[in-house]
Amino acid sequence: MLELKKISKVYETEDLKQTALDCISINFRKNEFASILGPSGSGKTTLLNIIVGLDQYTSGDLIINEVSTKKYTDRDWDSYRNHRVGFVFQSYNLIAHQTILKNVELALTLSGVSKTERVKKAKKALKEVGLLKHMNKKPSQLSGGQMQRVAIARALVNDPDIVLADEPTGALDSETSKQIMELLKSVAKEKLVIMVTHNPELASEYSNRIIKLKDGKIIDDTNPYDGTVNTKEDLEVEKKKPKKTSMSFLTALSLSLNNLMTKKGRTPLTAFAGSIGIIGIALILSLSSGVQNYINRVQEETLTSYPLVIEESSIDLTSAINERREEILNDKDKKMIKIKKLLLIIPLLIL
Repeated sequence: MLELKKISKVYETEDLKQTALDCISINFRKNEFASILGPSGSGKTTLLNIIVGLDQYTSGDLIINEVSTKKYTDRDWDSYRNHRVGFVFQSYNLIAHQTILKNVELALTLSGVSKTERVKKAKKALKEVGLLKHMNKKPSQLSGGQMQRVAIARALVNDPDIVLADEPTGALDSETSKQIMELLKSVAKEKLVIMVTHNPELASEYSNRIIKLKDGKIIDDTNPYDGTVNTKEDLEVEKKKPKKTSMSFLTALSLSLNNLMTKKGRTPLTAFAGSIGIIGIALILSLSSGVQNYINRVQEETLTSYPLVIEESSIDLTSAINERREEILNDKDKKMIKIKKLLLIIPLLIL
């Protein structure tokens, strides 16, 4: 169902080239619980981001249901993330001002599902994680383990083929971590669950496959898979076509209004500040326009009182040149007379 062929990821800057993944090839089964282990910087999160489509590989190929992703467009990746993949984050990423029912329901807004169907599926997902009775609470009213279960319910509500978890127990205590791992293990009976973790004890206890990474390479795989599709169910999954993402105008409008209503204090203040800015700009434009009109009117009145008179005249260039020539010659004659006078005076002065 999911295959990585010689995947490499290289981050390049001006003076540095960092290889996060180095020619990784791996196949995953339709339903299994695979844990990815490795030290920090080994490429675990990069691998997870490439599988979910949040990051693009430098070379190689990611094959989903026997279809290459080399020519995937942005719309194809959106459809893949929305319908085939569910992501569980370490920090939950829940919307604080929405109820947990709305948080889970939000994952269905791009699927073209009606409101009634969204509520029904969201309640079902919350029931599966044991939080149906808390559906009207806000995330701040829940414990860390409960918020992580809400995140899992949100990842499962679209019935994805793949569930990816990035350190789902990293912020939880030991007892709560075991509850989350039990939940993921039960999900892995029907789906492919890929988890990144730093906890080898939990991985060995609950996973049926452990993949170890080091320096961007796979150094160990406890339960490798050659990618052979054998069962009828596997073939049906391979032929499953992704749906297109869509959101109706009414759904978008409803989400916008709901977001505005949940921030009753900030929304009026923002509107008031925006109106002041608009009014200020309008006043400046009107004032500048009025001053310019006044200047134009004064200029017109002034020109009317003192009309300009244009007369036609001709210039004789030949006479002008001759006059100038005579002026130059007269200047030369005057200079010569002065020189002669000086020459006559000098001998007299010497005597």
